[in-house]
Parts: sequence; C-alpha cells; structure tokens
Amino acid sequence: MRAIFIGIDLAWSARNTSGLAALALSDGCAHLAEPLCLARTDAEIVAFVRRYADGMPLIVAIDAPLHVPNATGKRLGDALISKVFGRYGAGAYPANRTLLSRYNGGILRGEQLIAQLTALDIQHMPYLVARQAVRCAFEVYPHAAMIGLFRLPRALRYKRKGGLSRAEQEMAWQQYAHHLRALAAATPSLRLPDPLLEATWCKAEEDKRDALLCAYIALHYWWHGSAFWQVHGTPEAGYIVAPRLA
Repeated sequence: MRAIFIGIDLAWSARNTSGLAALALSDGCAHLAEPLCLARTDAEIVAFVRRYADGMPLIVAIDAPLHVPNATGKRLGDALISKVFGRYGAGAYPANRTLLSRYNGGILRGEQLIAQLTALDIQHMPYLVARQAVRCAFEVYPHAAMIGLFRLPRALRYKRKGGLSRAEQEMAWQQYAHHLRALAAATPSLRLPDPLLEATWCKAEEDKRDALLCAYIALHYWWHGSAFWQVHGTPEAGYIVAPRLA
C-alpha cells in the first residue's frame, strides 16, 4: 500500500518557524517525499499538507497541543506523559489555555490547525488500527517517542537551553542523527540521505529534524498500531500519542 506520512513541529506562535516533513512509503520502505522545509504561517502549513491530500492514506503527526480544554493547570495527557516518561527526563510541558493564549494573538494554534485539516477531510483521530487506510491527524511528543523508539535511558538534550554546554548539546545532536540513521534497519525502514544527518545544529535544522521524527512516528504508529503505541489521556481531556512502555 502506498501512503504518505507528514510530521509537523508546530511553533506555538506564527512569529517562529515550524518544521515540515513528508515521508512516502512503498514496499515497506520509507523515504523523503521532498526535502525538509520550514513554514511560518498556517496557510503555508496547510498548503504543504494539501499537496498530499489526494485520496491515498495520509497520516499527520503534530508536535503541539491540539485540544486544550483546561483554563489552567495541565491536561490529562500531559500529566500521564510526565508520570510515565518523567523518570527518563521526557515529561510533558503543561499546556493550558491561559498559557497558550499568550502566543499567536490569543488563538490556540494547534486547535486552529486541526480545524483547517478537518476541512481537507483529515480527521482528528488518535486511535489507529495498524495499516488501515485512513486520513487522520493526532498529537505526538518527540521526546517521549524517542525513549521507546530508540530505547534510550534518558532523553536527548539537543535543544539550546541554559545549563547545557555546547559540547553536551552537540553530542546529543550527533546521537540524534545516529538513531535516525539506524532507522534504515527498523521496521518499517526509513532511508535518509547522509547530508541531511550531517547538518550542524541550528534552530532551523532542529525544527526540521523534529518534524522528520514526527513523520516517522506517524509511519511507525500506522504500521504497528496499539502493539507499540498508546493514547495517553483522552481526546476530551487532552492526550498525547506516545510509546507503550512495559
């Protein structure tokens, strides 16, 4: 079956860039459908997705809160992810409407985007049956996904943050590339060009690489279903799709 898997590393504000990635699957092996890219506006993101909305199975994984029912505190999904993955250093940042309203002119960008994708006949639906012909989008969290996909003892600290030396960050960035390269031997397989994995860290490359991982999460979830993945939380109270840990 031919299918397309899209990853979106969505910035909370359109003032910042969002990473976009699309993987095409053929004969059990995935490859980039086009070079990784960046977008700033919702219109650019929707136009990217629309290029692949031609009727074939289309799975979209988005790193951003897609439904936030709570005014303060944290969503159910955020709490559950932190409970399961916190010991690996991959707890979820709490999302609430008060916090997110500070960005993007008070509009919750993830909710706005999912509404626009629904208009393209892409259903907001986090529950997948393995290898079913569907067109859907759901929320993911790359740091938690890495723990399961890459069998990590701790989350990779590749983001530029205080208290982290440039040498530590660069080492984590290279480890990230190593694990992505190893997906060539995974099921399903992902084959990536070497220059893409040799890119030096900058924020733009980070956004694109995280979008690539989101696209692979979409592919892996579609391939393996609930045998590997779990919806932590509920669509009504807030959820995140992440690995099912023993």
